[in-house]
Amino acid sequence: MLDSLFKIECLMKHVDYIIVGGGISGAVLSYTLMKYGASVQLFDLPDENISSKVAAGLWNPIVLKRLKKVWKADEMMEELATVYPDIERWTDASFFDPIPIRRVFHNAGEQNDWMGLTSSPAFSSYLDDELADLPKGIVGDHRSGLMKGTGRLRVSTFMKAVRDQLMGTGSFSEARFEWDQVIRDEEGVSYGELRAHAVISCQGTQLALGQGGIPQNGFAPVKGEVIRIRLDRDLGRECIHQGHFMLAEGNHRATVGATYAWDGFEKGPSTAKKEELADHVRKVYDGPFEIEQHVAGVRPATKDRRPMVGPHADLAHTYIFGGMGSRAVLMAPYLARVLVEHFMYGAPLLEECLPERFAPTS
Repeated sequence: MLDSLFKIECLMKHVDYIIVGGGISGAVLSYTLMKYGASVQLFDLPDENISSKVAAGLWNPIVLKRLKKVWKADEMMEELATVYPDIERWTDASFFDPIPIRRVFHNAGEQNDWMGLTSSPAFSSYLDDELADLPKGIVGDHRSGLMKGTGRLRVSTFMKAVRDQLMGTGSFSEARFEWDQVIRDEEGVSYGELRAHAVISCQGTQLALGQGGIPQNGFAPVKGEVIRIRLDRDLGRECIHQGHFMLAEGNHRATVGATYAWDGFEKGPSTAKKEELADHVRKVYDGPFEIEQHVAGVRPATKDRRPMVGPHADLAHTYIFGGMGSRAVLMAPYLARVLVEHFMYGAPLLEECLPERFAPTS
């Protein structure tokens, strides 16, 4: 009997962590674990990344509508500036694109608020202290301010680069992960021929929609839609924010978004939101344009707007890493380090991000 068990154990593939979901969060966490010396097996069906695959990929430490700093913005910006360039070198791919975000002011009060914050040590590294004229073709009466240290991650290129790198080492499985086939014991988990210390769900949107295979309360999913348009001129290398954003893509094209809705998740892009975005372009752009694409995704936001990072409240050796809403590009590198250093060194997790803060699902 012991010989049989030993043979079965030898036939199994041992990894440190199984990761489920290869969107922005899963890709960043996979890299971070490997950087710290851990082995991973990532399970993902790329066509089902219904949030990451349509994300504009912008990162920004300031909530532009209210000119407030994002929670832990300084720590996140510091980690982001290192991690994505490191992943570019690791994958030999290019997807990290620092560009300014231009905040177009609607009135003199917004100008004054901006200029007042530029003298604050908490904001001065992110806000340019000189007002700027608007680019040709952009409509507005009150000039603009440029943000520093911002940019965009080319999300599809990034996810494919990480996936290809993992595939080359046998660390990627393009397959649906069946949570009901996970066997948990005192020392870890088994899944098919895999053995691991733990399994980590990075399925943000699927969990938020109740389709993630394990129960988790606390999500408040938000549907977002964008249009991709062709203009009569280039907008340069920047993102222009006037309530909605207009992200220059080169070759006379731009991505415009995003909308917000708290229902209709299964219905795909809506005519009403398409018209909302087209109407925005008509108001802020003085020139012709045509819509070439209209897509929708679901942001895995949480009820208290804090991500979920830590152990599942009910399932042993099971962790949640997600709930970052529309800020996964900004948040994932820092939060991945927090989780990985907890695994490796016993460093504390962030109390405000523990999944157990939400009542268990019955």
